[in-house]
Amino acid sequence: MLFQYSIRNITTRPLSSGLSVLLMAVSIMIIVLTNSTMSQLSSKFNENANKVDLVVGSKGSRMQLVLCNVFHIDQPTGNIPMKSVQFIENHPFVSLAVPISLGDNYKKFRIVGTRASFIEKLYKAKILDGKIFDKSLEVVVGSKVAKDLNLNIGFTFTGSHGIGESIHDHGDFEYEVVGILEQTGEVIDQLLLTPLESVWDVHPDNHQKGSFEVSKNKKDTYDEHHHDHDHGHQHEKASNEITSLLVKYSSPRGKFTLPGSVNKKSELMAAEPAIEIQQLFELIQPAVDILTRLSWIIFSLAMISVFITLLNSMKDRKYEIAMMRVGGASSKKIFISVIFESIIISLFGSVIGVVLGHTLMELLSGLVLSNYNYDFSGFLFYPVELLFILGSVFIGMISALYPAYSAYKINIAQTLKQS
Repeated sequence: MLFQYSIRNITTRPLSSGLSVLLMAVSIMIIVLTNSTMSQLSSKFNENANKVDLVVGSKGSRMQLVLCNVFHIDQPTGNIPMKSVQFIENHPFVSLAVPISLGDNYKKFRIVGTRASFIEKLYKAKILDGKIFDKSLEVVVGSKVAKDLNLNIGFTFTGSHGIGESIHDHGDFEYEVVGILEQTGEVIDQLLLTPLESVWDVHPDNHQKGSFEVSKNKKDTYDEHHHDHDHGHQHEKASNEITSLLVKYSSPRGKFTLPGSVNKKSELMAAEPAIEIQQLFELIQPAVDILTRLSWIIFSLAMISVFITLLNSMKDRKYEIAMMRVGGASSKKIFISVIFESIIISLFGSVIGVVLGHTLMELLSGLVLSNYNYDFSGFLFYPVELLFILGSVFIGMISALYPAYSAYKINIAQTLKQS
């Protein structure tokens, strides 16, 4: 009975009640969206950062080096001589050193030249169909690439020069899909993986400049080398160039010795993903804090709106409340009915806000995927969201205490006399 009465009181004031619900829903939506984005971004970045202890590449920005070679977001900083990192592969504190070479793409998905250890040891990904590549121009594709581009075993394609937009097509070199990986939820799902020799074959002359740079007469150069030179000679020359080396330590002591040794080399730079990602989150944290503060300001306005709505309602319903008291309703029931109104508004607004937050997260997941190469989801719910709802209801109850008390203390005789 009290619940039905509270619902009726809310619906008789659709504009004021609706404004309270809207403000609360918007504030909770922003909080949920921010929390979901940062939680998933942090989780996925840290998962991949923990796979690689050290990235060795050319001099430049350490952040760029990590983002490009571990998360495949940014552009390469340049190429490094293969021979310059051989001491790392033989280092006693290194358990795994995986070279990668970047520069080409197929329909915006990156083609990564590497070794089988990138798949089997670094990401420990499983083959869903086919096999691991074992010769030049064979490709193993991530699950997201296979799904989006409808790639199957035996499918052939030509890569295009560049990390993002295709600016030059390597029409003389056809890749063949020989394997498809199981879904991992990590960045490897977005990559096309091929032996280093593939990159060296496709860029036989210009690899010294960096595989991501394009010369005007590259196609003529490809034709000349592809038809007139021995492949072994090409590989011997091109093997001096890779984009980076991804390193895993065999001992914690490697962290204290290897980066310093690398940075002493004039052509090399070492970056630790864990440190760079921490710095990245420190850079974006002020923006997150601003959004959070904005959401709490809107939430406060919602609570003020609930308070004003209920207070005005009590003024307008004095006669109705007095008649209810005359009809046998206790002051306690009147008090509880007002509290119920606030609970309903707060609960309805917070639940709508959570739903809107996850809906918007799902709608934006495609944009996040294109920018960060990670598959985000709007269907991941966090325990803290239940606290958002319960907290909203509790604060709503607090804001209704004074209007409820006003209804509780109403003077029946005076109210009926004035009416």
